[in-house]
Amino acid sequence: MAPGSGWSDSSLEDVRPYTITGGRTHSPHPLHFTTCLITRSAAHQAVQLSPESEALLLHCSGVPLSVAEIAARLHQPVQVVKVLVGDLLDCGALALANPYTSAGDDGDVALLEALLHGLHTRL
Repeated sequence: MAPGSGWSDSSLEDVRPYTITGGRTHSPHPLHFTTCLITRSAAHQAVQLSPESEALLLHCSGVPLSVAEIAARLHQPVQVVKVLVGDLLDCGALALANPYTSAGDDGDVALLEALLHGLHTRL
């Protein structure tokens, strides 16, 4: 390509993160910004990992990190990190450090409603 033709490496910056995920934009796992993850033992060594996945595992080894923290450390959009995390959860390379079910969400709502009711009765 000729110099000055308008094509440069910087024009790929907006496209590249989504090529990391093969164009996928969602993870099958219900992940939130605050979902914490930690690297599991050598369960993933038989799987071929991308450099981004290996970096993600390196950041999570020994210390649980949230999805948001991982995205910041990898300089990738959160949605891209969620897809990578989903792949690593599927192959057993990562584990949830704060696992909870969707039933836990109902408990949180009930707790907040009880707190709100208690505040209203005191006023």
